[in-house]
Amino acid sequence: MLKKSRSVFVLLFIFGFSATLMGNEWANYYFPDAVGSYWTYEDQDGEELTRYAIAPEEINGETYRAFSYDPVLEDWADYQYYVHPYFYQVSDDWIAFFIGEDIENATRAITEQQWNEVVTLMKQQMNNQMPPGVTIDLDVTYELDVEAQDYFYFLPTPATYNEEWEALRVNTKVDLQISITSNLESFPPTSQAITMFLTLVETGNVTGTETVETAAGTFEDCLKIEYTVDATIETNPEIPEAKSMFADAYGGSVTTLWLAPNVGIVQMLQESKSTDTVKTLELTNYEIKSTESGSTESK
Repeated sequence: MLKKSRSVFVLLFIFGFSATLMGNEWANYYFPDAVGSYWTYEDQDGEELTRYAIAPEEINGETYRAFSYDPVLEDWADYQYYVHPYFYQVSDDWIAFFIGEDIENATRAITEQQWNEVVTLMKQQMNNQMPPGVTIDLDVTYELDVEAQDYFYFLPTPATYNEEWEALRVNTKVDLQISITSNLESFPPTSQAITMFLTLVETGNVTGTETVETAAGTFEDCLKIEYTVDATIETNPEIPEAKSMFADAYGGSVTTLWLAPNVGIVQMLQESKSTDTVKTLELTNYEIKSTESGSTESK
């Protein structure tokens, strides 16, 4: 009986190890990271971004694979965590980007940018409704509290088609103080405190494979991954108009990535349902180092 138990244990151990190896090999097939490899991309404005695979780093006792970028990111509002991870891990379950603080920095920068645009628009709309000679001044101050999970779950390993997963969740609390003044003495200054709770949930889904043509070449059997962002907003006090406006501004975006075998990300398309904004990224040049023989694949 003891010998049989040992045999079963050995078989389970071997099977478990093999499954892990298969998961890692599958992940490396679509997301290679051999040190010395690089990928150069061009966005919709003709700007270039080059990613370099560098030596792994240890953070809080855990080892992470690592990338560096040229040019260096200067504005967190330009951060694209889909294609801009600095640290990540590959396991038998996930390719997961370590991005917690990065997402929080980006959320703050994007929120500040969006609030500036919203306040400008609100001022224009309010003054357009005023009689001639009457002006309204709107002042908005706010404090942000952002909490994001540490990992963006980029891709299950191995992935299955048309099975959604929660890739990312970000919770944001915004404390607003809105003050309105006018050039009319009969219009006394007013102020309103509003608290807004925003939850962003991003869902990933591998929809199939496609052939993709880029400046770097034609890539067959590319995994096509779609990430959809949905927003839920609550305000205190209840302001339905604000909830609708910010739900449209934050949610409703769809980002599609194509991953080529033995190359990685070759194309990105990001579209917003509420605006005409479209962002793209396309591979223009690359070199993939081999972890075994030192050989390379390049374009």
